[in-house]
Parts: sequence; structure tokens; C-alpha cells
Amino acid sequence: MSSILKSVFSIIKNIFEKYPIVFAALIIYLYYLLTSYNFFAHYKEKQSFLDYIMQFDSLIFLWLAIAAYFQLRKIRKDHVNEAIKRIEVEKQLEVQKIHAKVINEITELLQDSVNNPLAVISLGTKEIRKKFEADPEIIAWLDRIESAMKKIHNTIRDIQLYETQKLLEETNPHFQETKK
Repeated sequence: MSSILKSVFSIIKNIFEKYPIVFAALIIYLYYLLTSYNFFAHYKEKQSFLDYIMQFDSLIFLWLAIAAYFQLRKIRKDHVNEAIKRIEVEKQLEVQKIHAKVINEITELLQDSVNNPLAVISLGTKEIRKKFEADPEIIAWLDRIESAMKKIHNTIRDIQLYETQKLLEETNPHFQETKK
């Protein structure tokens, strides 16, 4: 029996949460029914205009209270939605921080693994250039080697800049969405 009552109560609660206007209308019109019944029960008594207003003044208050309830409900719903969006933005930023950290570690690893040997090669080419200044063929080969080293260095730098730019582009639309 208790589970049946809980089930019925749960269904009624869900209806009122989904359609709060039904709940408001039910309260207002039940009150109106009671006041009308009281009004017509005493219809033989002489009443002034003020008596009529006093009879139904709570009805106006109920309408105002229900309107305030709906405004508060709307404000609360907006606040909850804003909090959810804020949490999503924080999660997105955390993911982007991790992504940026991984990219930075990869590029630093590449720089260490590639730039250190490139520095050794660069020093070697400078020494060879000093020893063989007079030989144009060796100087041409050294120029090609230095050009290739610059390309490798620039490629590593471009990878890091590209990932940073990509991260900024992913972040910017998300922040623009939250400002709206």
C-alpha cells in the first residue's frame, strides 16, 4: 500500500514539476471555489462594494504570489544552467591545459632530441668552414647542410606555434558562446 502511495505521489510530483502552471491554477481556482461558496452562502446579507473586495482580495494576492514563484523558478533555472555552462567551460579549459602541456612536452622533447644534434652539426660545419674556406665545393655542401638545419629548426618551431594557435582557436569560440 505504501509503495502505491509513493508511486502516485511521485507521478503527481512529476506532473507538477513539469507543468507548474497546472499546480498554480489548481490552488487559485480551489481558493476561488471556496470564496465563491462562502460568498453565495451569505448572499441574503447586505454587502457593500468593500465587502466584495475583501471577499476576493486573497485571490489577487495568490495571483501575485504565483507570478513571483514562476519568476523565481525561472531565475533559479537560469542560475543552474549558468553553473552547468561554467563547469563545462572549466572542464574544457582543463582539457586544453593538459593538451597544451602535452604538446609543449612533445615539442621540448623534439627540440632536445633534434636541436642538440643540430647544434653539434652546426659547430662541426663552422669548424669545417674555417678549415676549408678556400674550397668552394665544400662551402656549397656546408651551405646546404646549414639550410637543412634551419628548415628542421623552423619546422619544430612551427609545430609548436601551430598547436598553440589551434588551442587558441578552440578556446575562442567556446568563450564567445559563454558570453552570450
